[in-house]
Order: sequence, then structure tokens, then C-alpha cells
Amino acid sequence: MRAPRLFIGLALAALLGVLAPHGAHAAPQVLTYRIEHPTYGAIGTYTNTITRNGDDATVRTKLRVAVKVLGITVHREEATREEEWRDRRLIAYRSTTTGGGNTVTVTGEAQGQSFVIHSSSNGVITAPANVHPENPWAQFLLDTDTMMATKTGRVIQVTVKDTGEVTMDFNGRSLRVRQWTIDGDGHQVVWIDTRGVVVGFQSVEDGTPIKFVLTSETGAPGASAPAAR
Repeated sequence: MRAPRLFIGLALAALLGVLAPHGAHAAPQVLTYRIEHPTYGAIGTYTNTITRNGDDATVRTKLRVAVKVLGITVHREEATREEEWRDRRLIAYRSTTTGGGNTVTVTGEAQGQSFVIHSSSNGVITAPANVHPENPWAQFLLDTDTMMATKTGRVIQVTVKDTGEVTMDFNGRSLRVRQWTIDGDGHQVVWIDTRGVVVGFQSVEDGTPIKFVLTSETGAPGASAPAAR
């Protein structure tokens, strides 16, 4: 006896419902930057891979630095980092940085109205809930007065200013971008284009400006984070 067509259709629909994914995951956005030193030129790469699921986001960062003088590597540093975000709040952080014969590890997690950081170099640090890592992968990250050093977990009070639109040269192209400055115990600058993509940023390290310039982008522009409110 053949099963009624309606029953077969319902069974197939149920099966497809079981096999279908339960959450809508956007394709990751991958942003790769060239790291530029004013004396040594291009010294490495910095890559953010951003995966969104609704208001949640996971950001994985890879840093690769090799400073060479006359073809000889005089400094090498590598890092892997991961951030987990829920509704624009950092809920977990992990990083491992190796360089100069040392390895620094940092972990952190949201606990109530705080974010508790465990650093192999700085011990246990309790930060406010609005702490953001010094990794400018989206514009909303600039909406804070407290940042965390991505390498050491150190917490820094900062002042962030929107200094308006400027014209900058990136990879031989002139772009009109929005510029933000971040001042704490150092000075940083972030440049974001009209799509909301961070096309470059700069950090002063030991008095030397290190610039990060976007060289490769895959995934939907501006899909890495909710639009700025």
C-alpha cells in the first residue's frame, strides 16, 4: 500500500527541518593588513577574521612580524587571539604572543558587571564591562573609555575623539575616510571608510608610529559588526 502523498511531503519537510542549520551564520569577513615601519618598511601582516551570528560575533586575529636588517631577521613576533562578543559586549578573550624568547598568554571572561583578565605577565585584573581590546575591527569598538592591551591584558583608560573626515592615501589610492584618535598612555589613530570598514590604523610603539594598511578584504563589506548607533 502506498503512503499518501501528503504524508510523504510532511515527512520530507520534517527531515529537511532537522538537517537545516538552526542559526543564520554570515560568511566570515577577512581583513588582512600590511604592517609598515617607517625605517624597516613592510614588517609583517595582521589579519582579522570576523564571523557574525545575529548580534554575536567571534573575531580571530593572527599577527606575524619579522624585522630584517640586511636580510637578517633581528626580531620576530607571532600572536593568535580570539574575541567573543554578545550584543556588543566582550564576553571572552584568549591570546598567545611569542617573541624575543618569551610567551605571554591572556584570558578573560565577563563576570557580572566586570570583565576579569588573567595575564601571565600582569596577573589578575578586573576591568569594567565596557572594556574593549585594542583591535579596531569595527566602529562600535571606539565607543568606550577603557581598553585592554591585546598582548599583555593591561587595562588602559582612554579618550576617543572623532576628528572628522580626512583624505588619506592607502596603497596608492586616495580615500575619503573618517578619522578617530585614541589617547591613553599612548596614541592611536583609526581610519574607517564610508562602508564602515577599517581601512587602516596606526599605533605608536616606543615612540615609533607603526601603520596597518588594509591590503585584502573578503566577505561582505561592513558585515563584521552591527551598524554604529
